[in-house]
Amino acid sequence: MHRSIRHIGRWVATAFLAVSCLAQPHTDRKTQALLNELDGYLALREAYAAKKENQLDVYRQLALATTDPVRRYELDMLTATEYFAFSFDSTQAYLKQCQALATKMADRDRHNQASIMLGHLYDKAGNYLEATQILYNQIDTASLSEELKAEYYWTLYDYSKDMAGNSGMVERMSIPPAATFRSRLLETLPAHSARWRALLRDQFLDEGRIDQADSVSRILVQSVKPEDRDFAIHAFFQSEIAERRGDQAERMYWLIKSAECDLINAVRDYASLTMVAQLILSTDVDRSFRYLRIAQEDALSYNAKLRPWQISRFLMEVEDAYSRRQDHVSRTSKIAAVFLAFLVLVLSILTRLWVRRSRKLARMSRDLEASNASLAQANATLNGLNEQILEAGRVKEKYIVNFLQGLSGQISVIRTEDNRFRNLLKQGKADQLLKELSISGRSEKAREEFYETFDNTFLALYPNFVSQFNSLLKEEARVIPPEGKLTTEQRVFALILLGVDDSKKIASMLDYSVSTIYNYKVAIKNAGLGDRETFEERVKALGK
Repeated sequence: MHRSIRHIGRWVATAFLAVSCLAQPHTDRKTQALLNELDGYLALREAYAAKKENQLDVYRQLALATTDPVRRYELDMLTATEYFAFSFDSTQAYLKQCQALATKMADRDRHNQASIMLGHLYDKAGNYLEATQILYNQIDTASLSEELKAEYYWTLYDYSKDMAGNSGMVERMSIPPAATFRSRLLETLPAHSARWRALLRDQFLDEGRIDQADSVSRILVQSVKPEDRDFAIHAFFQSEIAERRGDQAERMYWLIKSAECDLINAVRDYASLTMVAQLILSTDVDRSFRYLRIAQEDALSYNAKLRPWQISRFLMEVEDAYSRRQDHVSRTSKIAAVFLAFLVLVLSILTRLWVRRSRKLARMSRDLEASNASLAQANATLNGLNEQILEAGRVKEKYIVNFLQGLSGQISVIRTEDNRFRNLLKQGKADQLLKELSISGRSEKAREEFYETFDNTFLALYPNFVSQFNSLLKEEARVIPPEGKLTTEQRVFALILLGVDDSKKIASMLDYSVSTIYNYKVAIKNAGLGDRETFEERVKALGK
């Protein structure tokens, strides 16, 4: 009977841990490693931006120090180029300054150069009306040099592609399709140049020739260093090819690499990080919102209208994600409630049987007391054992009630937060929502509460576990944790004692990687007394 109590206690503890892990998000290990790497680059985001500001400050100082208008024009164009993906307003200001310098010098070629770049800037920022006015109304194509003609048609090609991809933002303007300019550029650009290959890649994609597009795209990726600005662009197109093939893992890899390159170059006008946030929303809501907040901050800092509009469309998926998570929590809660109700019923029946048995034994003890003093002593011992059985039943009921109350409280807190987040979304307060989510430490708090509950529950069931476990180890490897606590290694082997000996399950329950759990096991076995191959079996025998 006493052994049955232990088996039931072990079953309750294992079930408690399993239910607690039902709502944990899942991301494969390769993607998780890439996301952790991306987090490292994000931690240095401010340092990359400061480096960019210092570089721009040098260019500004050089421009201010020169009196030669041609040299001043060249330095201002260089500054505008560096600002192009960093600040819309600054780029616009320097390009207009270049136009004014070219007009003052009566240099039509340089004026056209600055105008083409300004039209390209308006295109990338989503100012399509302004881009059309400059590119189609303010540039005399007859006066363009051969070099500027190639740049002009490349800009028109890029503009036509952007209009086709974002035509839902504004009324579609009547401009030639991208294929018109692509054919002309393929004839005029040097064969096998970077732009020539980019055009060829786009053509293969339009024609559905994915393998050929992939071959050309990989040449472009390999032609630049991972820290070069063009690498981010080539990696982004490589992710599109992976998406066409249905390879989501490959797509995620290239999007993350593109986002890392954007961070290194302090680019604020980008799409990769936002797309990463969208792809991980279903598995890692907190990280998705953190990425989205960073992308929104950069888009607002850049001060163009295209990126904030694209990010705002993603916010519609936010409410759906929270609704799905709430439904999942609700289903998990119902399953847990039914399961725990069943456990309470079983424990109640067993307790009643134990009480009846103890009363019967007590009556037998009183009948035999008068005739045999030794039997009376035996009966007293048996009564003490029965009292321990009753106490064990009360302990189990107490921890089941505590678990039910904790689960109910957690569900109530999550429901309250989800309702608040939904209201903020309906009120259009996305910034406030993102701010609150960015400072949320809910997952870390939940994990610490889980560890505390696990330690208290397990030590109540096995109060001598720490000393018994230490007896299996060498003297120098023995650890005595604070009262009511377990070390991470002790938690691993506590789960093994409960019957959970699969490293993958242990890693999921304790929120560690499988390799970390394996290392803990190996380290403890190496520090154990006796045969390391039988160490886990000796742990399972503790308390029996």
